[in-house]
Amino acid sequence: MELYKFLDEFIDYLMSERGYSYHTLDGYKRDVNKFIMFIEMNNYDIENLDVNELQKFVNYLSNLGFSASSIERCIAAVRSFLKFLYIYHNINTSISELIELPRKKQFMPDVMTVEEIELLLNQPDITTEKGLRDRAIMELLYATGMRVSEALSLKVYDVNLDDRIVRISGKGNKERIVPFHETAREFLYKYLTNARSKFIKNRDNGYLFLNSKGNRLSRIGFWKILKEYAITIGLENKVHPHVFRHSFATHMLMNGCDLRILQEILGHSSISTTQRYTYISIAHLKEIHKKYHPRA
Repeated sequence: MELYKFLDEFIDYLMSERGYSYHTLDGYKRDVNKFIMFIEMNNYDIENLDVNELQKFVNYLSNLGFSASSIERCIAAVRSFLKFLYIYHNINTSISELIELPRKKQFMPDVMTVEEIELLLNQPDITTEKGLRDRAIMELLYATGMRVSEALSLKVYDVNLDDRIVRISGKGNKERIVPFHETAREFLYKYLTNARSKFIKNRDNGYLFLNSKGNRLSRIGFWKILKEYAITIGLENKVHPHVFRHSFATHMLMNGCDLRILQEILGHSSISTTQRYTYISIAHLKEIHKKYHPRA
């Protein structure tokens, strides 16, 4: 059976009928290709696959080191492919619904303490334009919990210093308004007044945070900056671009923030995504209880 021919037909179907992006199509093709290679390697007949053989494919991926989420994504692509074969080529392999997937581990984001955050925020040399820019970015990230990509996409007009609010364009181009505190306003004002103009070269592109060439500061560029500060204080293993977002969410919950309000601030479409931070808050409370209760 010409499975690779069927795979090409499947990808054409996803592109023409489902309108999937090239990035998504590439992922589907790679995942289904793994499945076809596994079948051919073991001389399995796709029309007579049983549950054990499909389960062996899951085990095969696991042994190769794929995470539970990667395996789940791969199996989802394979299921779509098998359904396509059944509908368009009358090949019945519906037993794919019966296979067991490895359980995902609960995602536990890295979180810094308030003291570690303060130490990191104090690293930029605010007597320089670069230092003012870096401090302004980090203060805004920790003040709002926005994603790094969202912060680096901000235009100057998205920030209202008088009302201390920022308009954020999140995933799916969904806009949200998030407030920030006075300290963040102070450093944003200093950066806009004393530093940002020094980064502009030929034409002002309107982005809030600029690099040395006058272009929008990139995510990679910011990561390099953040890593240098983290190395200086010995926290390079704990600091990454999203650490401000994770720390913001956890610290807000620890101080009594309502979960629904936090969901709105973070721009999560599902409350379950926000709930992952409650696990960290509970763990922190247990540590405090153990440390201070006389019978702990």
